[in-house]
Amino acid sequence: MPKKEKKRLQVVISEEQDALLTRAAYELSSPERLVSKSEVVRLAIEKIARELEEGKADLAELLKKLEPEE
Repeated sequence: MPKKEKKRLQVVISEEQDALLTRAAYELSSPERLVSKSEVVRLAIEKIARELEEGKADLAELLKKLEPEE
């Protein structure tokens, strides 16, 4: 996937989200190819956008995940 230089986003994530990113990067990596957390985020962005375009994503469920936890 070609990279386009753009200003990086500074997003605050929880420790749980960081652990999920780390786990996903580890599972996607192989001895021949290490996958970074940034690459996992780019893949997730593409996947969500594609699913929204194709009508496969449950928008209500996605928005529910954005609500602050109490």
